[in-house]
Amino acid sequence: MARYRCAWGVAAVLRVSRPGAGAGAGADGDSEKIYPGPEIVVTATRLEWPVEKTAGFITVITRDDIRARRAETVADALRTVPSLAVARSGSVGKATSLFVRGASSNHVLVMLDGVPLNDPTTGAFDFSDLSTAGIERIEIVRGPHGVLYGSSAIGGVVNIITLARRSGSRRSLTAAAGSLGSAEGAAAVSGSGAAHSYSCALSGMRTDGRGDNDFHRCGAFSGAVSKTIADVSDVSLSLRWNGASTGLAGPSFDFDPNARQDGGSLVCAATFRRIVSGAWSHEIRASYLSSGITWDDPVDPAETDAYAGDAFSRIDSKAAIAAWQNNLRFGEELWITSGADWKEERTTNSGDSPFGTTSFDDRIRNASAFANCIADGAGLPTVSAGVRLDDHSEFGSVATWRCSASYAIALTGTTIKASAGTGFRAPSLNELYYPGYGNSALAPERSRGWDCGARQEWLAGRASVEASYFNNAYRDMISFDFTTFMAGNIYEASSDGVEVRAALRPPGGVTIEGYYVHTRTEDRSTGTWLLRRPRHAGGATVALEAGPVEMLVSAAVSGRRLDNDFGGPLGEHYTRAYTLLDATLAWRSARGYEVFCRGGNLLDERYDEVAGYPAPARSFAAGTTVEF
Repeated sequence: MARYRCAWGVAAVLRVSRPGAGAGAGADGDSEKIYPGPEIVVTATRLEWPVEKTAGFITVITRDDIRARRAETVADALRTVPSLAVARSGSVGKATSLFVRGASSNHVLVMLDGVPLNDPTTGAFDFSDLSTAGIERIEIVRGPHGVLYGSSAIGGVVNIITLARRSGSRRSLTAAAGSLGSAEGAAAVSGSGAAHSYSCALSGMRTDGRGDNDFHRCGAFSGAVSKTIADVSDVSLSLRWNGASTGLAGPSFDFDPNARQDGGSLVCAATFRRIVSGAWSHEIRASYLSSGITWDDPVDPAETDAYAGDAFSRIDSKAAIAAWQNNLRFGEELWITSGADWKEERTTNSGDSPFGTTSFDDRIRNASAFANCIADGAGLPTVSAGVRLDDHSEFGSVATWRCSASYAIALTGTTIKASAGTGFRAPSLNELYYPGYGNSALAPERSRGWDCGARQEWLAGRASVEASYFNNAYRDMISFDFTTFMAGNIYEASSDGVEVRAALRPPGGVTIEGYYVHTRTEDRSTGTWLLRRPRHAGGATVALEAGPVEMLVSAAVSGRRLDNDFGGPLGEHYTRAYTLLDATLAWRSARGYEVFCRGGNLLDERYDEVAGYPAPARSFAAGTTVEF
């Protein structure tokens, strides 16, 4: 029986400037689009750093990108990023996982303003209905970054940034409605002055879905504020609340006709940052997550299968995180970032079903220290190297490392990148202790990976091509064992592939982008693919801006995926390949309001991202946004 998670939070605002850079060094933009001037990113190095000197493969989704696609959720905004495979269990609002370069969903660290959001119980993050309201940009770093961010970053990092450093203020209201009883609304305000910045967002969404008991309702509130003290210190505070109620129609919509899930979460965080000198700064950050989810399936006379009967489950998760980061600059060529992280996670569960009663209450702790060095000599490659030591309460001490290099040739517009490193992930509380599923004998996962690639620009940055190759090997990867119905270790697994992306922005307000990704995954104990990772994926987007009119048409192609079909006889099943065609059209007035319409799955493809859970059919929506 599928179990859905709907818990997330917000975090403190991370303002870690590159030593020597101004407090507002960050810039809006897309590192994989074509914009003049240097693009600054934070996530890949934990410092504000020029993207062309960052040895990671990075995509930045801006607020304008989100608006152009009319993306309701962060998951929708991420669907066109190369090597990111989104897997949603049915309609909007259902459990949504993210796979990066063939890694598992709990190998992707998700952060909001620099603070981890991954669920303590599952180790992963559920993107089911995280709204895009109030988001300034999303930085996605593909590849292992465990040295800087810990065990959840084996496959990559997604950092959602809400607070912008800009003068003045911005307010917006959005409302939309469409097919399948869908409606959404959002209000956001943000701004900053000489010594402060703030953001606040309220959002809600509903849909009736495709069939009986396929409804979804959710709402969220978030707020953050940052204050500069005497030009040398920053204090940031933030809070996010979320609540959701979802009908669990089940595989093929013929299972659990009245099962539902209700959940909510609250996260608060604080960051203190101080500039000691022009070459030295440090920060202290603390955050706390509390989430709860209730799964209820009362008896229904219409249920005749083996699972009929009252079923109830309650899961509460808590996580406390403390982090310290120290930034040192030696001259103009050497930067050292070091720090320490501490985390305690706890999960409690109580449940009752036809299969028996479940109950557990367990916690795990992890303390770590890390150091990373960046050398950036004039005319030389930018080189970085780092090491991390984790001390886990269940698995002892583990060391990991990463090194990378990037070389930008200004004369030819060429950038060459390469990196290599190791990773470590301890089993989650769910994998270790959940009754009937957990396995306390699990070994931690270990990984080793490398990548390399190049980017070429022409026409003063209006045309570009980027290509890369990645290779990852996993030992003791954790997966669900369908022979024992428990979590188990795959002795060896691997993923490798090629990413190719091209972009063109000719005069006239037209932007054309396309990408193709080939990802080969293998469970080496069986020779089969890893579940829910498509081998082939690609897409293209054409955007046109002509005066007040904006139009965007995108096509995405996904190859088949290996999965286990819970809607029929249990066993391996390949979902069919599919092509999705989406489009948006908007008219913007000079006075700050716009009207828009969007169409999703215009070809009305019948497909599953998770076997047995039909994805949404063709849909339409229209709405308006007012900015003032």
